[in-house]
Amino acid sequence: MPLDPNAVPGLLRALNSDDVYVRIVAAEALGKIGRPEALRRLFETLNDPRADVRRRVIRALERIGTEPRANVAAQVVPGLAHGLDDADAAVRWAAEMALHHLGIPAARKALATHRRQHAGVG
Repeated sequence: MPLDPNAVPGLLRALNSDDVYVRIVAAEALGKIGRPEALRRLFETLNDPRADVRRRVIRALERIGTEPRANVAAQVVPGLAHGLDDADAAVRWAAEMALHHLGIPAARKALATHRRQHAGVG
């Protein structure tokens, strides 16, 4: 059952909830709805203190970026690239996989830039 795009404003507010599970569900729902107007707030949520929320945001950005009707693949790249530097390995991995999945030149460039910046580190 498709989610109602009219739910977007409430879901955006839910990203501010004190309850981590509410933030997770909101991020997942925003990804499923696939509306570009959620991008700015999802980008902000990449700074959430909980890695599980940040990982869901990465997945939401990937879903929105790969939604053909949204036509915003290039717009999600900065958020996904931000995830490449996350403190949590699972978030970094999700961001890398999402960029690979997008497969657009901007995503490939973000991955290459990240690899160059981190060559020999570790």
